[in-house]
Amino acid sequence: MTRMAALRWYGRGDVRLVETEIPNPGPGEVLIAVTLCGICGSDVEEYRAGPIVVPVTPHPLTGRTAPLTLGHEVVGVVARPGPGVELAPGTPVVPDVVLGCGRCWWCARGDYPLCERGAALGLQDDGGLAEYLVAPADRCVPLPEGMPAEVAVFAEPAAVAVRALDKAGDVSGAVVAVVGSGAIGLLVAQVAACRGAAAVVAVDPDPGRRALAASCGFAGAAPGAAADAVRELTGGRGADVVVESAGAPAAVADALSLCRRGGTTVLLGVTPEPAVLSTLDVVLGEKRIVGSASHRWDTDVRAAVALLHAGHIRVDRLPVQTVPLPDAVRRGLANPPRDVLKTIVAVTDPSA
Repeated sequence: MTRMAALRWYGRGDVRLVETEIPNPGPGEVLIAVTLCGICGSDVEEYRAGPIVVPVTPHPLTGRTAPLTLGHEVVGVVARPGPGVELAPGTPVVPDVVLGCGRCWWCARGDYPLCERGAALGLQDDGGLAEYLVAPADRCVPLPEGMPAEVAVFAEPAAVAVRALDKAGDVSGAVVAVVGSGAIGLLVAQVAACRGAAAVVAVDPDPGRRALAASCGFAGAAPGAAADAVRELTGGRGADVVVESAGAPAAVADALSLCRRGGTTVLLGVTPEPAVLSTLDVVLGEKRIVGSASHRWDTDVRAAVALLHAGHIRVDRLPVQTVPLPDAVRRGLANPPRDVLKTIVAVTDPSA
C-alpha cells in the first residue's frame, strides 16, 4: 500500500478528505500509523476563520504551504522507523508535534516551543488526521503497557495543562481558579488537584459546563459569582493562581480580578482581539502575569502520559464523541455538538 486517506486544509471552510501518498520517514524520523486524533479548537478555528496559523506562503521552518493535513492531538503505533531510529515497529507512541529549528538561542537551551521559526505538525506541516504521520523519533513518548489509546489521545492537551501549571509554580495548598471550563480548562483543574491544590474553582458562563466541573469535584461558578466564591474560600484575599483558558478578552480581565495580591495569572487562552487590563491593579497588587502555550516532549508530554496512565487525570469524566475520519469535517469541524468537549477521530485500528 502506497496511498492513504488524509483530511487536508485547502482554505476557509474547505477541508477535504483526499487520497495522498504515504510519506517516508527520513533519518531520525518514524512513520506512525495513526490510531486516534483529537480535534482541537484551533482546528475548528482554521476551518471557520482560517488561515490563522496555517501557512499560505512557505513556512520558514517546514517550507510547507496549504494544502496540508490537520490534527495535532495524536496517538498511534510505529509503522516504520527511519534510518538510525531504534523505536521498534508496533510501539504505541504519542508524538510531540512541536518543532524547533534546533539552532536558535531558545532551541540551544532546550526550549524549542519558543523557537522564532517554530512550527507544529497539523498546523504548519502535515498532522495526524490521516492514516499515517511522519514525526521526529526523539520526540515520541512510548506508552506504558496496557494504556488505552482512548486515554492517550488526551496527552497533547494534557501536556498544555501541565506546562501552564508549571508556569504557576508550586500549587500545593493553593486556591486555584480556572476561567473557562472547556476541555483544556478541566484538564488544568485536574492537574492542579493532583498537584495538591486546596481548592479549584472552575469559572464558566455555561451552566452545563459548571455542572460538569462540579461532577469532577470542583466548585463551579458563573463569571458574576466567581469573585464571591473565591473570596469565601480564601478569607477574602483572592485566588493564589488563576489560569485563563477561555480565550476571550473579557476573560483576561476576569482572571486578573480573581487573582490575589502577589498571586499569579497564567494566560493560556488565545484571542486575536486585545484585552483591556487594569495596570493599577497589576502594579499595586504586584500580580504576576505569564503566558503559556505548547509543550515539550520531556517535561510536559511525558508527564501528561504518566498522569493519564496513573488515573490522576480522568478523561472518562469528559463528554466526548468518537467519529470516523470521513465524518470528521461534518461532525467535528463544521458542527461540533455543544454538549461535547472533545471530538476524537478514529483513524485506524491498531489490531488490524
